[in-house]
Amino acid sequence: MAKIFVLFKQDIYGPYSIDVLREHVRAGNFSTSTLCSSDGGDWVSIGELPDYQVSLPAPPAKIDEVDFTYRGFMLGDVAESRIKTLAIYGALIGFICHLTLWLSHSRKWIHLEGDTVNLLHSPFSALYTPFSILLAYEAYQLIREIPTSFSNSVGKQFEIVTLLVVRDIFKGLSHINLTDEWSLDVDLKMLLFECLAFLVLFYTSMNYRKCNISLMLSTMEVDVLKTYVKSKRFIAQFLLITYFLIALLAFGGWLVGLFNGQGDADRKIFFLDFFTVLILADILILLIFYKYSDDFYALARNTGFVLATVILRVAIGASGVSAIILFIASGLLGIAILRISLHFYNAPSSLRKFSKRRIS
Repeated sequence: MAKIFVLFKQDIYGPYSIDVLREHVRAGNFSTSTLCSSDGGDWVSIGELPDYQVSLPAPPAKIDEVDFTYRGFMLGDVAESRIKTLAIYGALIGFICHLTLWLSHSRKWIHLEGDTVNLLHSPFSALYTPFSILLAYEAYQLIREIPTSFSNSVGKQFEIVTLLVVRDIFKGLSHINLTDEWSLDVDLKMLLFECLAFLVLFYTSMNYRKCNISLMLSTMEVDVLKTYVKSKRFIAQFLLITYFLIALLAFGGWLVGLFNGQGDADRKIFFLDFFTVLILADILILLIFYKYSDDFYALARNTGFVLATVILRVAIGASGVSAIILFIASGLLGIAILRISLHFYNAPSSLRKFSKRRIS
């Protein structure tokens, strides 16, 4: 058995057998370019030793980029660009129309009764329409993220809820009656709570944008990963169809209520049903992930994502301070999951430097 000495930082270590030397290279104590001498021979790099061979895994199967980048029908970049343009122009036209209705109502050119009047309290009410259209577009963006990244779709959920709270704030501003007397009435207190919820949710959504945990390495084999992505693509397509159905039913129901004097709008319209279906989709994705991976770290993280979504769904259906508390709780949970995931994740570069063994 060959006895090998290693020259490392002007010191000589050894002797080692070829198997022990290979272990030192794996541990990062030496590299294949480190000089060594076998049985009194000349100094050569470890990689040049005749008996030194690094066993490499079989190369991955040939893959097509489309398997991982294709999002599905009406979820591609071209469709997204067109829908974005449509949403922007729709928001602009909606804002102008709503502002015109407010002006007509304030000048008594038109007369409305019932809850519909709540949509025309002040000019701030006109912001409700463009925000609603932009929220619908953000929901579409959420569906687009599902085939490529489950964690990114969770970040989109927090972005949507952040905009929902902002919309409620604008609606609340239109109902506040300011007087010369300083007092904290119920509406103003609620507005302050909503601003606090907005800050927490905004901070959470920005953290998900900054810290893209979808870049973490996956332990799945290529073929398994392709099947997993394909399954998520099918779920996204089903969710897209459901999205359009819920939108049509919600808008139709709101129009009927509008003509009956019950056209006031709140966050429950569309989003309560949409988040219900979204939870079912998230659970299905989680179960599929269980099928293909036994990585407890990723499983626990994704389960936490689903829990945060469930809390958001309950908050959307709640009212008053209870909803605000649930929004804040979901945001804090989302931040905690993200921070814990990043804290315990070891990137490949750090894994290579992990606790080198002492050379002896």
